[in-house]
Amino acid sequence: MPPADAEKAQTSDRGASERGAAERGTSERGWPLRISLLFWVTLALLPIAAVSILQGIDRARADVAEVHERLIQSAAAAAKDEESLLSSAEQIARALANLSDVRNVTRQCDQVLSDALIGVKYFANLSRFDAKGTNVCSALPRAKGGSAAGKSIFERVRASKGFVVSGQMVSTVLGQPVIAGMLPLHDAQGRFEGAMSVVLQLHWLDFMVRAHGLPKGAVVFIYDHDGNVLASNDATVAHALIGTARRDGEAGTVHSAYDALGNNWSFATSSLRGGVISVAFAMRESRLFSDTYLHVGADFLMPILMIGLAWAGIWFATERQVTQWIAYLRRISAAYRSGHYTIRPQLEDAPREFRSLGDDMSDMAASIQDRDRKLRDALTQKSLLIREIHHRVKNNLQIVMSLLSLQAGQLKDPAARDALMQAQIRINALALVHRILHEIEDQTTIDLKRLLHELAHQITEGMRGENVGVRVEEDMVERDVSGEVAVPLALFAVEALTNIFKYAYRPGQKGLVRIELVPVDGGKLRLAISDDGLGFVDQAQKTGIGTRLIKTFGAQIGGVSALHSEPGKGTMVEVVFRDPACADDQVPAGTAETTDPAAR
Repeated sequence: MPPADAEKAQTSDRGASERGAAERGTSERGWPLRISLLFWVTLALLPIAAVSILQGIDRARADVAEVHERLIQSAAAAAKDEESLLSSAEQIARALANLSDVRNVTRQCDQVLSDALIGVKYFANLSRFDAKGTNVCSALPRAKGGSAAGKSIFERVRASKGFVVSGQMVSTVLGQPVIAGMLPLHDAQGRFEGAMSVVLQLHWLDFMVRAHGLPKGAVVFIYDHDGNVLASNDATVAHALIGTARRDGEAGTVHSAYDALGNNWSFATSSLRGGVISVAFAMRESRLFSDTYLHVGADFLMPILMIGLAWAGIWFATERQVTQWIAYLRRISAAYRSGHYTIRPQLEDAPREFRSLGDDMSDMAASIQDRDRKLRDALTQKSLLIREIHHRVKNNLQIVMSLLSLQAGQLKDPAARDALMQAQIRINALALVHRILHEIEDQTTIDLKRLLHELAHQITEGMRGENVGVRVEEDMVERDVSGEVAVPLALFAVEALTNIFKYAYRPGQKGLVRIELVPVDGGKLRLAISDDGLGFVDQAQKTGIGTRLIKTFGAQIGGVSALHSEPGKGTMVEVVFRDPACADDQVPAGTAETTDPAAR
């Protein structure tokens, strides 16, 4: 590819890269695909998660209510044996009260009670009290004569119609804590005439509590309204909970309290006969609500786990099925953007949609390759045609030069012969331009430094004559210019140099001719050709053909031309025009101006 075309291609590539970078900057705004999928899937699962959490809350409430109900039922079940024992005590008291010896307190009363005590193992003593509270008959002789007057249970039984149970009290006969049950006795007129007493030792209650088939970790304790623990399978826990049980232990409700170790216990109570004694069933909340914690935790964690699994699935799926193939296709597109159209996507393991996209990209690359091939072929053909044109124009100009040379050889008038020679030199400059354009690969631009150098060499060799002492110095920068600029500049240089060698020096005179091509301010180039010869002040030369040609050539390239001359100090002609290397600074064509008189 010619250098100019290569430079244009590079410029096009840079522009495409810049556009690609700008488009990538625009396309990279917003969320990535993976994050968008995570967001929308999470948003879609949120209602399900909310429903699951609400279900968990309802389940927790239902489980708590169920656990409380079971706890109340367990307390009632735990109190059945103790309630049965007290019912047995009442039945024994009623049976004995119906015996005439006991009711009437005969001499056989003690023996009857003693014989009755032998048949029951849970009771420590059976007694008959009179209306004043005196023990008038007892299975244990030591208890006879004792008084219950003033004791709480006797005062309660005096006012009661049914069986009354006491709280914990210490038996003076047995020397240990007991509870007592009393049945009031009334005569035919309903007057109180005493009570029948049954005494129960507490160790039997403790035995009964420990004999219960309790769940693991359950604690059962029996207590009275004074806060005394009558029996328990774990005295430490019972004493820790007794305060709350006395204060808030309403039957049929569930309460919580902490033990000495900081464990939280939930318990329910059930009152025994008379309400003085109650049974409490307690379990640690960590064990009692373990299933509830599991259910609620599952209901709360399930949506989180569901969203987490959805995230993991999306992350894995997008990585394996989408992201890696997008990244691969982006690398392929980057290769295409760099001009490597022979690469083809390898998408055998990709999803069908990406394989289809890869096929489209392959077709696009093949199409671009075919288009580029056609463009290269067309450009090559164009270059060949342009080179041939330049070659033929150069040959035609050389034929014209030969004809002019033959014609000049037949003329005897020196002025006419000089005019033809001047025309021949100008035509030669045009031929030189076309020869250089023919020789280089890029027919659109020409090396201005080379062109001016060869023109100066040809004119110097052809017109120096007797002025062998005239030297030519060059100070020129490298610049490539179009043919439209090269031709006027070449003719400009021809006019200036031919005038110098014709008029600036006397025969045999030494001198220096300088050709300068240098950049100046404003993005311009300055071509100046000067000599140190005779100079002139003849204003009549303003209308000479040289002046008109210099002005014309300067105007053709949109430049400003000038001519300066002083007698004895030489002449300088220059033109300032746009520097092709500075594309932003453009000078409109037709603004050329010639200053100072010119032309010989």
